[in-house]
Amino acid sequence: MKKSANKTWIWIIVLLVIFIGLSVMLESNQPKEYRPFASHSPSPTGVKAFFTYLESELDSVKRLGDSPSQLNQEENQLLLMVEPNLVDSQVTMDDYITFMEAGNTILLLKRNVEGMFQLHTEFALDEGETVRVTDWLEKEWEALILSGMRIIPNEEDQVLLQDEQGVIAIKREYGAGQLIAVNSPDWITNQFILEADHLSLVFNLMEEEPTVVWFDEYSHQSSQLANVTEIYPKWLLVLGLQLIILTLLWLLYRGKRFGPIRTPRESYVRFSDEHITSLAAWYEKGKLYNDSLKTQADYVKMLLREKWGIPYEKEWRLLHNQLSFKVKKMSEEEVSTLIHGIEDVLTKSNISKQEYVLWANRIDRLRNEVEE
Repeated sequence: MKKSANKTWIWIIVLLVIFIGLSVMLESNQPKEYRPFASHSPSPTGVKAFFTYLESELDSVKRLGDSPSQLNQEENQLLLMVEPNLVDSQVTMDDYITFMEAGNTILLLKRNVEGMFQLHTEFALDEGETVRVTDWLEKEWEALILSGMRIIPNEEDQVLLQDEQGVIAIKREYGAGQLIAVNSPDWITNQFILEADHLSLVFNLMEEEPTVVWFDEYSHQSSQLANVTEIYPKWLLVLGLQLIILTLLWLLYRGKRFGPIRTPRESYVRFSDEHITSLAAWYEKGKLYNDSLKTQADYVKMLLREKWGIPYEKEWRLLHNQLSFKVKKMSEEEVSTLIHGIEDVLTKSNISKQEYVLWANRIDRLRNEVEE
């Protein structure tokens, strides 16, 4: 029997090892996942192609991985924010504004710019289509618009691009610098950068050649804690799960208990209501009324000693003064009847059922007084 159990465990361990090995192999063959619009992402939703192109054409192209407060305040810098998360910190937003006021430009490419730099939007009817776009010089371009929103410009804003549905891009002055907001980050993704007139449109929006181009990766960081599946590789999570299962199986094999502890019936029946009911039925069936009264009276005597300090050996008829002083709910007559009549009842060899019930109730009333 023991050898059979050992063989079973060996097979379980072997199967777990095989399963872990297959999981690791399958995981290693899966393509690496990248965040959308990341400058290091070669996936269709990434912008690595645009980053690499600028890196080869310009003197200085960098990634901003820290807070915008770390940006130097030199003039003629360009910061690209490609589909950033909403900035929920006013301090961070002030850092971006300070950067622009120093004479720099932020090119914000986001499908819905509502909530960024106090920009406002409205709904458009069409999205996901290649449309004709008109710039500020009334020149027409072709572009794919995947956003269902259009920008609502202020009176001071300059409209840079628009279509039949509304404004696509604006320019807003901030001190010596400016904000350029566009609702189409897909124009510079690896998938769409070479389609239509996307590349030409983006270069027109960038205007002058900047001294430094920053790609803002800081704004892609979530304000919430990262998911466990994003922090640890899947093969490690699978291995951890298998170890947990193996540990549970080992604990069960060793006989460890889980859940509530159940007391064996014979351990609690002895002093439970079931036991008392059985004794009462036995006394009643055998008509052992006298024995039952003696047991009850003896128990009350023990309570009197424990609760009120009355000696157990003291006769009932000598307890009148002490009981009259202690009891609250029984009348003087009831106390007198009990202590003067109980000894006569207990000495009888046989008593009737009616007499037993009468004296059992009297003893029980005294017991309640003592226990309270």
